Amino acid sequence: MPPVMTPPLVHFVHVSDTHIHSDPSYGRDNAQHSALAGARELVRRLNALPFTPDFVLHTGDVAADPFPGVYDAVRAVLGECRHPIRYLAGNHDERGALRLDASFEVNGVHFVCIDSNGPAEPPRGFVTEPELSRLRRVCESDDPRPLVIATHHNVLPIGSPWYDEFMRMTNGEEFHRALLPARHRIRGVFFGHVHQDIDTYRDGILYASVSSSWCQFHAWPGQPLTVHDREAQPGFSVVMISKDQTTVRRHRFPVK
Repeated sequence: MPPVMTPPLVHFVHVSDTHIHSDPSYGRDNAQHSALAGARELVRRLNALPFTPDFVLHTGDVAADPFPGVYDAVRAVLGECRHPIRYLAGNHDERGALRLDASFEVNGVHFVCIDSNGPAEPPRGFVTEPELSRLRRVCESDDPRPLVIATHHNVLPIGSPWYDEFMRMTNGEEFHRALLPARHRIRGVFFGHVHQDIDTYRDGILYASVSSSWCQFHAWPGQPLTVHDREAQPGFSVVMISKDQTTVRRHRFPVK
């Protein structure tokens, strides 16, 4: 008999790097549209989905920078989303301005959010020892639930120097080792920061990033500098988690 997939437990939408700014012209030099226009179109697309996701996971850089009043613009735009949004802080965010969830459960799936904004020269990331200890406790426990990890910064190298040396979590290898005891139940590590869709698979663990709703970057092998991909459309991912499987569907959209 053909294999039968177990029923999905959770559907969520992965978004990241909205970089919302109250100035409607902000960001036009790096994309075909402003950051504000991209975020508004993202919300419109999410509200028009032909199904109801359990939640939206935003993996950081919600705002362009934490200047006065920017989170009023964030609330005005993302507050129009019909689905609940779970936030992580990115390197451009002010933690205190966002409601952050360190851990939560949806329909038997355990979600753990790890702050990667420890002391490091931006835009690099770093996970502090208290956060790593929390991650180790989760992964070393005998908890049988499927596990999803979320963070902002890219964890593993891909062979593109600007991505690996300029943007990456500086203790990413330590982060990865902390996950290994739970690799049999980890259904994915979802992150943002890199403004593109990249999947990396190591030791049975899937790492998946997502496009920005604003601008995208190239990451060719050997690329030493940050290069904007001005032709790439913004996007989001629809993620399905079942007891024994992860499915990621990529969606791109134009911004008028």
